[in-house]
Amino acid sequence: MPHRTALLVVVVTHLVGAIGLRSPWADWMILLTPVHLLLTFGLLFFYSDRSERLKASLLAIFALGLAVEILGVNTGLPFGAYVYLEGLGPKVMETPWLIGLNWALLSLATGSFASQFLVDGTRLQRALLASGLMLSLDVLMEPVAHAHRLWLFAGGVAPWQNYASWAVVAFAAQWLLGTAPLRNPLARPVLLAQACFFALSWLWPIGN
Repeated sequence: MPHRTALLVVVVTHLVGAIGLRSPWADWMILLTPVHLLLTFGLLFFYSDRSERLKASLLAIFALGLAVEILGVNTGLPFGAYVYLEGLGPKVMETPWLIGLNWALLSLATGSFASQFLVDGTRLQRALLASGLMLSLDVLMEPVAHAHRLWLFAGGVAPWQNYASWAVVAFAAQWLLGTAPLRNPLARPVLLAQACFFALSWLWPIGN
């Protein structure tokens, strides 16, 4: 797929989702969230090097993300007490399996961006920057996650331990990506589209 076409797909799907969630068809749009997540990951992966090393790293991040989320939902550790809603689709042990894919998607996008931004950076520097970007996205997502029917924390507010734990797991995910710098021309557009998508919910709340 040409880069311009992929870029258009990323922009249009996020835009359609943003508008659709504020329309009379919002309930249907929420059901399409898993499709959007799979499509975004597929495009991002297509523009990666698709090496065996990267495939193994992404599989490990998927497993790590899903495992820690299953632990979190069923024990309250390490993120705090929360439940998943219907937005991310089918669940295993009360946890949507696609949350593991979301961890892989965000790790690949932020890791690729960090590699492009810190061309001569060390593995540690890239991991710190990328995990910081992942944490920043979580800060944007958490206050509006319930409105998007993704997840809900006890009391309606994510506790401080959620953010601290996110930073730790995000760093571990970045470390799993390995030492080789990543290159992906779709990483920056995907991150920008996701940031704008959730930031819009602060300015134009869903349901209002």
